[in-house]
Amino acid sequence: MMRRVGDIWSDIVSMDNLIESAKLACKRRKNKREVARFKENQTVLLEKLQTMLMDHTFVSSQYKIFQVRENGKVRDVANLPLYPDRIVHWAISRVVEPIINSRLIDQTHASRVKHGTHSAMTDAYKYLRRDSRIKYCLKTDVRKFFPSVDRIVIKSKLRTIIKDKDALALMDRIIDDYPLTGIAIGNRVSPMMANLCLSEMDHVMKEVHHVHYYVRYMDDVVILGYSKPWLHQMRKIMSAILGEMGLTMEGKWQIFPVDTGIDFVGWRIYSTHILIRKRTKVKIKAASDRLAEKVASGRELNKHDHGTIASYNGLMKWCNAYNLYRSTFWPVERANRELIAERKSRSAYCRYFEMTNEFCNGTVTA
Repeated sequence: MMRRVGDIWSDIVSMDNLIESAKLACKRRKNKREVARFKENQTVLLEKLQTMLMDHTFVSSQYKIFQVRENGKVRDVANLPLYPDRIVHWAISRVVEPIINSRLIDQTHASRVKHGTHSAMTDAYKYLRRDSRIKYCLKTDVRKFFPSVDRIVIKSKLRTIIKDKDALALMDRIIDDYPLTGIAIGNRVSPMMANLCLSEMDHVMKEVHHVHYYVRYMDDVVILGYSKPWLHQMRKIMSAILGEMGLTMEGKWQIFPVDTGIDFVGWRIYSTHILIRKRTKVKIKAASDRLAEKVASGRELNKHDHGTIASYNGLMKWCNAYNLYRSTFWPVERANRELIAERKSRSAYCRYFEMTNEFCNGTVTA
């Protein structure tokens, strides 16, 4: 057992930490008016925030809840103002997140530095290539994970790693201020709390039951094994662990041969190669058709269009998708370059014609 960490309150409320937290909170909100308003009076506002924290008078602002539909699932996403909430969340994360990460296994991914979708995919692919005896895969997740997290459970788990009463009181306040059940999707502190919540299951599976080929991306879990009966047994053990925390395993779990490919974190992973997920491939073709039609009508690609191409290219470069790129975005980019070159050439010719006329009319002297 690792010792609990104490005396982190001074690190959270220090002005240096608040200034760095404000920079991080503003970083991806550059075009927001609230960022401009905050920066106009940043020093005074941060001093006021520091006083609120030290006096324990900080209260979360009113949440704005909106729904997002993704792949048939509807999620309630929470939004809070930049000041003071997002800055406070970053101030907590900068201090507490390294403490939590030190307790997580390497196979835990999502909302961690160098542990994102690419590392999760790489882990699964590495296992398949390393051991030819792997024949089957268990793929499952937690049913409505964030809304189902028991607040009493997450608070107790925070107390197993932190003993600073002031820091715990602030995190308790943030957890309790969320008006819906569970923890908020959209809060900066929620992913690290979610990883801590499932960390016990990770350690039990790896250290007690010796599950060598285990990968978790937030609440999505992949276990690779040699036989179906053993995977069924691991599924029952995981379900029991989740039940002790008040969570439920999703009913649509799967145990299937790895030869059919593992659909995980955006890719379909095989032992010999990696492909784009089918529904992503459909979106890529639809996007390329839309952009090709735009260029064919004589309109150049704008910043948003280039961002769309770059986003999908970022997925394709991590897998065997060269032919997909050549048949979708490559013709669009080539046609767009030709359109730009043609317009530049036409513009240069028109300018030359105008200057020639001006010289012949005497308005320009040699």
